[in-house]
Amino acid sequence: MSDIKNVIVVGASGNLGPSILQAILASRKFNVSILKWSGGTHSSSSYPANIPVITTDYSPASLEAAFKGQDAVVSVIAGAALGEQKKLIDAAVASGVKRFIPSEFGSNTENKEAQELVPVFSRKVEIKEYLERNKDRGLTWTGLVVGPVFDRSLKLGFLGFDIPSRRATIYDKGDRRFTASTLAQVASAVVGILLNPVETANKFMYIGSFTTSQTEILQVLKSILGDWTVEQASSADLVDIGREKVKRRDSTAIRPLVTAAMYHEKSGSDYEAELGLSNDLLGLTKEDLEQVIKETVKEFSL
Repeated sequence: MSDIKNVIVVGASGNLGPSILQAILASRKFNVSILKWSGGTHSSSSYPANIPVITTDYSPASLEAAFKGQDAVVSVIAGAALGEQKKLIDAAVASGVKRFIPSEFGSNTENKEAQELVPVFSRKVEIKEYLERNKDRGLTWTGLVVGPVFDRSLKLGFLGFDIPSRRATIYDKGDRRFTASTLAQVASAVVGILLNPVETANKFMYIGSFTTSQTEILQVLKSILGDWTVEQASSADLVDIGREKVKRRDSTAIRPLVTAAMYHEKSGSDYEAELGLSNDLLGLTKEDLEQVIKETVKEFSL
């Protein structure tokens, strides 16, 4: 495969998109453009200056025109719109795009037991299978497994730690180890994939800033902030809560299920030990857990 030069980012205004966009730009290796949905509320003027912003109504003709001349599509669209990636893939094939990076950026959806724990993972599995069916048409793909985006998840309380109130919810024994990546690590990994198209073709890359546990995180938080109130909970109960919400078509089901995917014994969340990491290939180094937590806590001005 020839080098990737022209890259278009879909979902550049979301939670991960801005950081991924900035990392691609900072590499100075690519010609970058942004795909923006015509029905969205995000203003084109809020994107970095001098970056082409292409508007689409997601019709085949509109997408094919947007992808003409592009070597790679980086999809960072939100979970509710994951199914729309089929339209992106069809247009990428029709336009001769070489590489498609789907919106994974989370748990190891290749793990069968994780798929059972979190039914919404089926959307990502469906997209991966769709990409597999299209690889003989000239389009290659790379999925990126990052675990929880650690600094963002810690800040928002998704890992079970409410930093402002110093309250922790510890699941099971708190010793279940899980691999996680910082937002900067995720963004750098995307650049690493684009720089190594041959080595990363048609497979998942597994990255991590570190592998840790709730017990280790709590110890660091106590060393920084003092005593915490600790509550015990069951990851199995969390699965039941999430599945019940799925039955009711409750959109909040994703949070308990994804949390369970980190802490449940069958989740495959310690993929560093189980599968190994692609850090070296993508030019990534490990990070220091304590330093990342300290930097996150600083944002609260406690």
